[in-house]
Amino acid sequence: MKWRQLLVLTAVRAARIAHGQTLEDVLTSQAATLSTLNSWLLSEELIFEVMSNAQGITLLAPSNNAISQLYNTALATQLATDPNLLTAFLSYHVLNGVYQMSDFTSNRLGSFPTFMNMAGYSNVSGGQTIETLSENGAVTFITGNGAETNVETYDFKYAGGTLHIIDSVLTIPGSVTDTLLSGGRTAAVGALRRAGIEDALNAASDVTIFVPTNDAFNAIGSTVNSMTLEQLTQVLNYHIIQGKVLYSQLISGGSEATREGNSINFRLGGGSLFVNSARIVDSDILVGNGVVHVVDNVLNPSNTTATPVTTASTQAPAFDGATTTTGGVPFTSAVVTTTTTSTSTHTGTATATASATGATSSGDPSALDSAAADTTIRAVVALGGVRAGWTVFWASCLAAAGDGWLGAGRVSALAMCASLASLWYL
Repeated sequence: MKWRQLLVLTAVRAARIAHGQTLEDVLTSQAATLSTLNSWLLSEELIFEVMSNAQGITLLAPSNNAISQLYNTALATQLATDPNLLTAFLSYHVLNGVYQMSDFTSNRLGSFPTFMNMAGYSNVSGGQTIETLSENGAVTFITGNGAETNVETYDFKYAGGTLHIIDSVLTIPGSVTDTLLSGGRTAAVGALRRAGIEDALNAASDVTIFVPTNDAFNAIGSTVNSMTLEQLTQVLNYHIIQGKVLYSQLISGGSEATREGNSINFRLGGGSLFVNSARIVDSDILVGNGVVHVVDNVLNPSNTTATPVTTASTQAPAFDGATTTTGGVPFTSAVVTTTTTSTSTHTGTATATASATGATSSGDPSALDSAAADTTIRAVVALGGVRAGWTVFWASCLAAAGDGWLGAGRVSALAMCASLASLWYL
């Protein structure tokens, strides 16, 4: 009967209140900024209970304006119809741990793990991360494709953790291929395809990749154009560290073994970070399975002792005798660029981000989940089950299922609870 469900949910809510301010209290008190998010989460009571029961988390809560940017976009439609994408999207806004603003401002650069650890969207041990940049007391979150999100107001504490309000939704990091194409790194993509290792790299876990610019490939065009596939593969693998995700703030010197076998050496000088003799010109680009750093020279596994002139604006190529060619940038002729970006690490998939247009979602905040309430409930339960008050939530889930609370035509409530049980132990 319905009274059993209400009894369980009342007990859950009472337990939260006993431990201080609830998530609902925070959302209600900040209605001027978070009313849309509150409406979204409260559109189904089970969703609200799951999110409220989660413990030891930091919720990055998109403001009303941030969510309004999703209306009439392809992403809104995809969130309403794809339960896996919705789960990934929501879990990427939840940090694994309680972090106050001071934790973000204590260092200029930082990386923080999220709850997004789904096959097809993340292949980073411990969950995909967000990057933080702190300058003059302000904090910016950096996510997929270098998208920047600013913290508007912060440190709203409640029983389950803390909440910060952000001015745009976060962008899920895409595959290596899609991210490089989005950034115009067509020579690197073409080289990976020529060597036949593109798919393997997209599927690998925990990688750090040093990606040469198109100009860097062009500077040694005479050499790379004459390489055998074996030689090209060796050169490319010398740019990849397997099994470690090294963000720039973790690198200050020393060396690391590459997938090719030889080590690369790190040096700080002239305000820059160098890999052998190559300067890192764009750092900490998140991808679904690790991080990319862009370098201004192609690394040479046969010249591991190459060192930079740190006071020089450019460095000599690491390949002696190499020259540019007149036939265009190597490896780029067969690479087709795209303006869409990926929200999946599956090779070859490209899903439009919130900047895309042409979908038919309405301006109603409930449109993000009402079009497919079944998948929304399942996805948010999958997110909230992690770190939730397990015993109490399981009871409420079964009570809801037993009473047919989810209604005819929706997903099986018992199957949903079983799915939640499996996710709890991930």
